[in-house]
Amino acid sequence: MTSHSPLPPLERLNELLEIVPIDPSQFETCSGLVRKVSRGGNRAGSVAGSKRPDLNKPGRFVWKVGVDGRYYYVSRLIYLMANGVDPGELEVDHEDQNSLNNNVWNLRLGGRSLQGHNRGPMSNNKSGAKGVTRRKNGKWRAQLMHKGERFRLGTHTCKIEAARAVNDKILELELDKIGKSLKDTTQLTCTCSNCVNAP
Repeated sequence: MTSHSPLPPLERLNELLEIVPIDPSQFETCSGLVRKVSRGGNRAGSVAGSKRPDLNKPGRFVWKVGVDGRYYYVSRLIYLMANGVDPGELEVDHEDQNSLNNNVWNLRLGGRSLQGHNRGPMSNNKSGAKGVTRRKNGKWRAQLMHKGERFRLGTHTCKIEAARAVNDKILELELDKIGKSLKDTTQLTCTCSNCVNAP
């Protein structure tokens, strides 16, 4: 688990920064915080922070902002400012999976388990459905990881059936209630004989 530095006192944050809503068209240019005072060449009212590569997740970007000589994740500061609670060692998760969307309604606390559930399929996943992988024999394996336990959900000739098996297990374990999304199987295409010959 990533170790997080203690955040500045809430009073100090409220003295320096203000939370603002972010329109989806502004995720690349607005962190969700603006400055209340002019300091170090930054004017009051300007966007606080800068977009930087996330060193823990290659290919992703995050907003960071300096406060009194130290840099912090903007999402963590906004969570503290909005809720009055320092996340401590817990992760601040972006519910919509967009690490640049620091709107208050999009931030929630969770550990690594929630982070993993909220992640989409890996980049090398050819099925388009998390938990569904193609075997060398052309069949589709369905499986799900939760709290270090692997649930093997069978091998299927149909990719859509495999995705449904993963969805069924998510519902059975009630993982949907903690942020694990279900795959919309109507968005999947399959070339198995059942799907190709379906009316």
